[in-house]
Amino acid sequence: MLTITKTGFEQNDDYTSTFYGVEGAVTLAGDSLWGDTAGRVVNVEGITVTEEQYGEEADDKYMHVTVTHDSTWDIYTDTAFAVAISEALGMDIDFTEQGMQDDGHASMEVYS
Repeated sequence: MLTITKTGFEQNDDYTSTFYGVEGAVTLAGDSLWGDTAGRVVNVEGITVTEEQYGEEADDKYMHVTVTHDSTWDIYTDTAFAVAISEALGMDIDFTEQGMQDDGHASMEVYS
C-alpha cells in the first residue's frame, strides 16, 4: 500500500504541478509485457501530477503523471503498479507509451 506523505505545488500560465512524497511499495502482478515482474517489489518514492490546459473548454485538460521508483522500465504495463498509483491518487491512472518509460521513472496519465 502506498501512503502520500507530503505535497508541494507549482503553478504558472501553462501548467499546474502537484508533487507528492510517497511511502510504501507495490508488489507487481507479473503481467508486464516487457519483463518478468512476478512478485517484484517496487518502492515508490514520489509522484508528480502535471495538468495542462490545451484548449478553451474547461474539460480540455491533459494530466501527466510521473512516478519515481527504484525499479527498471520493464514494469511498464504491470497492472498492479497502475492500480496502486490509481488508488494512492484517487484517480484512474495508466501508463503512457513504452518509449516514455525509463529506469526509475514511470510515465503515466490520468484517464477521465
